[in-house]
Amino acid sequence: MRGRTLTITAAIAATATISILAVNGHADRRKQSQNRVVIGPDVIAWTIGGENSFDFDYYGSSGGIGGYAMATQSCNWGDEVLNWYGGTDQSPIISQNMFRLKDGRFEQIGLQAFMKHSFCALSEPGCGSCQATNCDTLGIDCADTYWAGLNSNGSCPRSDVNAFTGVYNYPFTQGSSGNSAIRGNLQVANVDVDPAMNAGARYFLEAQYLTNDDATWGNHDNNASYREIGFNSISQPYALSSDGIAETIEGDPAIRAWAAIDPSVVLTEIHAPSDGLILVGSKVFDNGDGTFDYEYAIHNLNCERSIGFVEIPTGSSIVSNVGFKDINYNSGEIYDGTDWTNNVAAGSVSWTTVAYDQNPNGNAIRWGTMYNFRFRSTASPVTGTIDLGLFKPGGPSSFAVSTMVPGGATVDPCDLPLGSCPEDVDGDSIVAVGDILAVVGDFGDCGDGTYRPIGDVDGDCCVTVSDLLAVVGAWGNDCTPVGACCLPGGGCSDAVSQATCVNAGGAYQGDDSNCANSNCPAPGACCFSDGSCQELMQTACAEMAGGFQGDGTNCANANCPVAGAGDECSSSVVAVMGANAFDTTTATPSANVPDPAQCAGTYLDWGNSPDVWFIYVANASGNVHFTTCDASSYDTSMALYEGTCDNQVACNGDGGNGNGCQAYFSEINYNVTAGSSYYIRIGGWQGTAGTGTLTIE
Repeated sequence: MRGRTLTITAAIAATATISILAVNGHADRRKQSQNRVVIGPDVIAWTIGGENSFDFDYYGSSGGIGGYAMATQSCNWGDEVLNWYGGTDQSPIISQNMFRLKDGRFEQIGLQAFMKHSFCALSEPGCGSCQATNCDTLGIDCADTYWAGLNSNGSCPRSDVNAFTGVYNYPFTQGSSGNSAIRGNLQVANVDVDPAMNAGARYFLEAQYLTNDDATWGNHDNNASYREIGFNSISQPYALSSDGIAETIEGDPAIRAWAAIDPSVVLTEIHAPSDGLILVGSKVFDNGDGTFDYEYAIHNLNCERSIGFVEIPTGSSIVSNVGFKDINYNSGEIYDGTDWTNNVAAGSVSWTTVAYDQNPNGNAIRWGTMYNFRFRSTASPVTGTIDLGLFKPGGPSSFAVSTMVPGGATVDPCDLPLGSCPEDVDGDSIVAVGDILAVVGDFGDCGDGTYRPIGDVDGDCCVTVSDLLAVVGAWGNDCTPVGACCLPGGGCSDAVSQATCVNAGGAYQGDDSNCANSNCPAPGACCFSDGSCQELMQTACAEMAGGFQGDGTNCANANCPVAGAGDECSSSVVAVMGANAFDTTTATPSANVPDPAQCAGTYLDWGNSPDVWFIYVANASGNVHFTTCDASSYDTSMALYEGTCDNQVACNGDGGNGNGCQAYFSEINYNVTAGSSYYIRIGGWQGTAGTGTLTIE
């Protein structure tokens, strides 16, 4: 302990944790808004990665680091409008993080150091009975969408933001730097998402909205939400489902996914003294040899003073394998990245960063980040308290948090069961001469209560003739570990060795894993330009220049369009959510040029343009985004018709500043009605023709 300490009892901490998890586990979370008691504005991340299609972009890599951006949709859950004054310090900042669950450990692997500074709220329906307002505020129960392109290349440095108060410097004190593919984007090391290097891993996106009026009313602990995703490759992340609303766990920071997935994880949530929310997750691995691996993840949601010191009691146990993992800032952010130092003392293990008075920009656990602390102990876990030291001055210097710590009786390794193949003493997966030699080398040794001799095959804690006889009796046995294997053509096989899986082109999910808990990708419908369809894996579909319709989809329901089809409204191509390819180079102009009055100033300039028609039948009511954004496409123009081919309701020549789009693309946001038909007519500026993609999301 250092300085003044605020102690919060285990009973209080445990009660707080249980109540939070009970609320977040509600069967229909979105119905809570009918009963909630909220005063003032309350912004949350309502959906992540798109509402009806997956919108999570990859912008390329530099120096082994990939740049990504996710779409986010906010919702004002409060009972007052939320300020959204663009170009000021009174509009929300949107941050992005990524986390990975691998081998039982939950780690932060991605961080956007320069975040999105929002500029306008459209007050869309979608999260309640929207009471729409103008662009300067987000109405009560209204949503607002920023797709991935808008959330990329962020401009607000994290160091300018106080997440507890929602106050930030504006204009910002510094700009981002670095390669354009990753600068200002969510940065993730390629090795952390490469499927070949992360068997069995699960991934989670997290978005967090921060703004002053929300925090002033005390509503800043539910601003973050998360969504689980997967990776087919570094450049091909995928959604587990196209339903972004159902997939997003709103109001929950991503660390809560660890406890939701793994019942052995203990998650404690506590406010630092007069400051923001800290979440501490702990998991203990029983190694089966009298030792236990302790894993701690400490997430700072919005604590301004930050965490700069961690001390964990270890009793009389022997401590080894001490580890630490942080997350690097990027894009020129001013925070230091020096790893913390650790100290193993009698009765405790601790980690610390540089003191604030030595370096105010030291590597503390600042808001929106999660660091991991780990070690091995010879004592089993009990409930205890750990000490967290605050980095910045002001008030108590530390506070205690209830969690699992070493403190139980030391286990005699000889009292533990033997492994599945104890005769494989040298661990080469076969019982042979090497195992005889290993037993001979340890002959006569007996455990003293702190270890089991290596050559103890029969479990009597001494290496004797009986161990030699046991090895001879198992001579030639194959002891190769097995687990689940994700097959290259889709599906999964259990009880497969790693070598067999790799040789078959599969992805091994780890020793003792099983298909029931593995997230193996599945084949889906792949549409080709001639209207044909094959059921393929996503990577194979992309290699064959097809359009993948999603994991688990089938050709019977894919409605693959034919290139050149849809030349007239009467033969409109059926459009699906997601990408729809089109080609106007062989099309002819349709009668009745679209009325430009509905989109004056957007350079519709239809002229005598060749055009193609799509028909889209809405499966749900709400806002839908129609766009021709496609970096390889041409200068498009677009019109939207509702119900019939002559009832024009919207048009657009040039859309906004989309990332990854051609210089001039078209986009329309429109509130559709479930069951209604909408005709999308695509032409070109002043008669231009070409190929492209209509994306509906």
